Amino acid sequence: MIYYLKGEVTEKEEDFIVIDVGGVGYKVFVSEETKKRLQKKEKVFCFVHFTGNNMRVYGFKEKENLSFFRDLLKISGIGPKTAMQIASIAPMKEFKEAIEREDKEVMKKIFKIGKKKGERVIFELSRKQVKKEKDEAFDVLKGLGFDADDIEKALEKIDGKKEREERVQEALKMLDKK
Repeated sequence: MIYYLKGEVTEKEEDFIVIDVGGVGYKVFVSEETKKRLQKKEKVFCFVHFTGNNMRVYGFKEKENLSFFRDLLKISGIGPKTAMQIASIAPMKEFKEAIEREDKEVMKKIFKIGKKKGERVIFELSRKQVKKEKDEAFDVLKGLGFDADDIEKALEKIDGKKEREERVQEALKMLDKK
């Protein structure tokens, strides 16, 4: 529907800003950090997520943070307001890296949304990251002409926390022995 908005900030309220785009004021929910950085009369460009069920627009300065927000919405029990809280803890890349190294400060911030929700977010994001890396390694090996079943068996034997390149190299060693 709406992919981005480009206009001028005309209002800053508690949890949203208003962006004037060609004479139409869009109420856009943004993170606290984003709101602090913006000034009235400032020109802005933000990627947006539109929710049809409650007619709200959520805005993000970076495309990656919009993607991160959408990933969070896919987690059971996480709605737009909670996803916005989580997405505003840190930029997506830093957030995922902090989860991988179990950064205590980031963990505290995540658990402010509640222990069960926080645990679910950490679990789902960790699982998704491992799956993505596994899929990338799988794609590389498939592109080299190996059988899908053989690739799966080889990747299952390799530590999922290793870098993609390492996983591919180790899998190649196993697959070459066949």
